[in-house]
Amino acid sequence: MLFVALWRVFVILLAGSPGPQPPRAQEPRRPGARLSSIEGRITLKERKLQRVAGQYAGSGSAAAREIKPLPMVVFLSGRDPDFASAARPEMSQRDTAFAPDLVVVPVGTTVRFPNRDPFFHNVFSYSKTKRFDLGRYPRGDEKTVTFDHPGAVNVLCEIHKWMRAGIVVVENRHHVIANADGTFTLPDVAPGAYKLTVWQFERGSRTVDVTVPASGSARVDVTL
Repeated sequence: MLFVALWRVFVILLAGSPGPQPPRAQEPRRPGARLSSIEGRITLKERKLQRVAGQYAGSGSAAAREIKPLPMVVFLSGRDPDFASAARPEMSQRDTAFAPDLVVVPVGTTVRFPNRDPFFHNVFSYSKTKRFDLGRYPRGDEKTVTFDHPGAVNVLCEIHKWMRAGIVVVENRHHVIANADGTFTLPDVAPGAYKLTVWQFERGSRTVDVTVPASGSARVDVTL
């Protein structure tokens, strides 16, 4: 009888046991696994350097100054919801220049514009990505702008015509400032089709299609 009772308990336990378990989900792909790169060179067409003078006397300097070109930036389109920054970068006005004259920020970033010169500045942009005009404000004052759309923004000062800077608003980590000779590399890009944009303050931007292979690198050469 004891054997029969034990057998019945075993049958009940067996009937109630779960069936075959589904396979466990694979672990996320390790950074760098099955990733490629985009390499290329940007060629700039010949252009003469500009010289401009200040708009108003007593605004720091009225002498003509030579406009030096800003660096070139390369970036890919495509929103990465995890790409963000809690920082609030600064682009100050110091010695009648923007410092720094180029920043690359994630979408949604607020940039500070403090005036550290002993005279007025008026920071503005007419770029489609972000139009703003901060008006004239004195030393010690600070204005802010939030950049909520991807793209490039040309920043100027209405008082000092030689002052210029760039803010490039990106959607993901795939961006880089090109080398002085125009060469660039975007590492760790997953295989697929992308829109690649090259921007430079005086030349504007150009967007091209690029397909990244499963291994090796894609080559992109752009002329501005």
